[in-house]
Amino acid sequence: MPQDLFKRIFFVLFIPLSFILVSAQDYSGVSMEIRNESRADKSNIIDLVLVVKNNTGIPFKGNIKIGVPAGFKNILGSTVDVDLKPAENIFLPVKILVNTGARYGETNITFDLADLQNHIVAKKAIPYKVVENNTLRISSENSLIYINNPNDSVEVRARVSNLGNKKQNVTVVFKIPEATQENFFVEKKGSIGIHRDSVFVFRFMPSNSIIRGSQFTVNMAGFREPDKEIFGNASVSVQNVSSVQHYQDLQTNTFSNYTKNSITASYRNVGKNISMYQLMGSGGFNLPSGYVFMRGNIYTLNNQNDPMVNNTYVTYYRENSAFTLGNVSKLLELSLFGRGAEYALTSQDKSKKLEVGFVDQTYSLIERNSFLKNGYGFYAKGTLGAKNVSENIGATYIFRDDPYDKAKHNLLGTDFTHSFSEDWKLNTKVYGGVSFYENNNTVKPSLAVETQYSGIIEKINLNGNYFYSTDYYPGNRRGILQIQQTFSRSIFRDHYLYANITVSDFSPKFYFYNYDLKSSSTRLDMGINFRKKGNFGLGLGYQYQEERSNTYNNFFSITEARESKQLKAQRLTEYMTWTSPNKKHSSMLGIEAGLVDYPDLNRPQYQMKISGNYNYRWFNVTYIYQYGSYFLSEYAFSKMLNEATPYKKLTVSSFFNKNFFKDKVNFTSGFAYTDDALYGKSPSGFVNLKYTKERYGIYLNSSWYNYSSGNLKNNLLTIEAGVTLNLRPNTLNPGKKGSIKAFVYYDNNSNNIFDEGDKEAEGYLIMLNNTSFKTNEKGNILYTKIPYGKYALKQVIQQGWYYDEAEFEVNTHNYYFEVPLHQNGTILGKATYEFNNKTALDFDPKLGGIIFNIYQEDKFIQRMFTDDNGEFVSFLPSGNYRISLNENSLPLNTHCDQTYRDVNIQAGKIIYAEPFIIKVKEKTIRVKKFGN
Repeated sequence: MPQDLFKRIFFVLFIPLSFILVSAQDYSGVSMEIRNESRADKSNIIDLVLVVKNNTGIPFKGNIKIGVPAGFKNILGSTVDVDLKPAENIFLPVKILVNTGARYGETNITFDLADLQNHIVAKKAIPYKVVENNTLRISSENSLIYINNPNDSVEVRARVSNLGNKKQNVTVVFKIPEATQENFFVEKKGSIGIHRDSVFVFRFMPSNSIIRGSQFTVNMAGFREPDKEIFGNASVSVQNVSSVQHYQDLQTNTFSNYTKNSITASYRNVGKNISMYQLMGSGGFNLPSGYVFMRGNIYTLNNQNDPMVNNTYVTYYRENSAFTLGNVSKLLELSLFGRGAEYALTSQDKSKKLEVGFVDQTYSLIERNSFLKNGYGFYAKGTLGAKNVSENIGATYIFRDDPYDKAKHNLLGTDFTHSFSEDWKLNTKVYGGVSFYENNNTVKPSLAVETQYSGIIEKINLNGNYFYSTDYYPGNRRGILQIQQTFSRSIFRDHYLYANITVSDFSPKFYFYNYDLKSSSTRLDMGINFRKKGNFGLGLGYQYQEERSNTYNNFFSITEARESKQLKAQRLTEYMTWTSPNKKHSSMLGIEAGLVDYPDLNRPQYQMKISGNYNYRWFNVTYIYQYGSYFLSEYAFSKMLNEATPYKKLTVSSFFNKNFFKDKVNFTSGFAYTDDALYGKSPSGFVNLKYTKERYGIYLNSSWYNYSSGNLKNNLLTIEAGVTLNLRPNTLNPGKKGSIKAFVYYDNNSNNIFDEGDKEAEGYLIMLNNTSFKTNEKGNILYTKIPYGKYALKQVIQQGWYYDEAEFEVNTHNYYFEVPLHQNGTILGKATYEFNNKTALDFDPKLGGIIFNIYQEDKFIQRMFTDDNGEFVSFLPSGNYRISLNENSLPLNTHCDQTYRDVNIQAGKIIYAEPFIIKVKEKTIRVKKFGN
């Protein structure tokens, strides 16, 4: 008995003790190592290798638990089993997927190695930085809005989706076009969470000017705060539906023939005795074929018999031709201004252009001088490659009869542009002239050559302009040799080295003017602009200037015309710039100082200049102080005034410009003060005030100037007041125009013929291109002033009825067609959620704003948004369709197994689509079971 008792006590004590000994085995020799073998081209996958080593003499069994943050997914599971023999090593691959829902910032992935009794043997963690994703998307909930009543407000809704991994602050800017204020901007601000949407709503009353048109566009732009970085834009077309619409070009841009018609009348009082009345305006209107554009300017003074009419002309455009009559201004190599006529012809592809014109050199259109009294001119210019700025060639002939020069000038030349590569471009002009002089019966040939180029050689930017013309050349630049060359290069980590050289020689000659003018100058600027450091910039440079001329000999009491005076200077320069961190303030300070050799002085003189500028948004101030003459003209005037002291000049000016009352009032003002030997003490200032409304504008301008030098004094005050009337703007079209009339009816017997049993469709919407119409009581619509060309009848699906899309070409003045309506069907659908409250991950159970797309034979038909109940409805013609769910519009942590439904629509029937079941991802739950 005692022996049995002893055995029982032994088993009771030994078995638990052995269990404790086994469970407490020493696994300190078991280690874990993590090797990161991720690839840069697969940034969303973390590729790891776990190395587990058993350096003990006993086997090891256990598991590795992998902990990943929200938004990460372990592809191989959260637990990996480990079974090691003594002195054995194993390598376990682990792949972790970084989902788009991973939150931005630093996080850790943990690895816990445990034995079978869940005792931790080793712990490791690797840091991982989720790259910032700030993707935002903006879209319009309704891309098309109809308005029937001009007194109704317009509601525009912009939906912004945060597709990134951090909460973001955004600003949505709505831009509403206005007639006179260019554009009206409204800002809406908001904050959007990760993978959430926000709807920005803006309501406004459209102005009378834009409501008169067939439609207008509201543009929306999204900006990421705080840097105002634009992340997207969208637009909404607001259409004024009526039975009669006039053509409106929706592609209006800088290069279109969009004109704002206006008339301005003003009165100006100058000093005490001069009054001026002025009337000017511009605008255009379309004709059945082409259009007319006019510009006018007429003014008269109180002591003037005849008014002055200049910058006044009328141009008729038809197809590719344009004919102008009135004031003609041609900036050619030999410019022509005056009364005249011009004809221009452009090829169909706009690549070739021909211009011919005749000009009577008279300033005013109604001047009483006899025709051709002041001379006349003729020109012809042809261009090949007119649209190609990098490859083109042109030829020009100019004839001018000059009664003052008593000569007839002929000029013929060519200019061409050629791009050798993206870096090298060349433009060359060559003109030859022949002039017939009446007084001495002389025939004088002449020549002018100009070359401009730009290029890069081993990171050195080169720009050059070279011009030469003979002394009797009749063009705008007579007797000139000019060389301009620029070198620049970035060195030493964005420091900027530059050199500019300018050499010019001016020696024009005239048969009717005997004075031999000669003037030449050389200037060299070189230096370095240092890389901007913070908000500061710095530059250092050297200047060399040489000027020689006989123009000012009378000021030096020299009677010999050929003798020239010379000024030579060398200076060191420095400038500094500063910009505030918020970019609202900026300033610049420049200093020049050096020595100069003046005419009639034996020793070099000191000279310097200090210039600066300060700018704050709507305010600007500039100042210059100069000591010493920088040019021969300044030195000559000083000598004329017998100034014994060096020439000094002080100039200070300020400028103020700001808008008030929602940009309806603009206030502009400025003040300047100059003090030097020539101008004396001369303060001046101006104040301009402008008030702008939709249909009109009023302005008041005033300026004051005071001159005081020695015994000469002058005080001048000018006041001007005017009013501008804005007429209806136009988009002018040079082509032929016609009108479209359509008859819309309910085709009850579906035979596409209006017959017995059919009925006129009153108040039905149809769309031609992008313009919508609402039929009148007789089922008619009228589209007028439309250019000839192709038009499309686009589907506007409405409850109960539809029409077939069609394309047609308008090539007659009156085009007529009929639109039979056929009954359509209705599709109803909804989206619902299915999830377990206990196991579902966190999500936003939104029902509204889920996007569905409708396709027919892979052709996109329509986009729909669910309402707040998760329901949607659409009206479609008979046929087979596919309704597809846009999964990007679903909340985070949700998905849909079946993302599309195929339906068959039948006329007059309501089809209920099978609901779309949205499921929620579940949490990973590990269940541990214990046996007996």
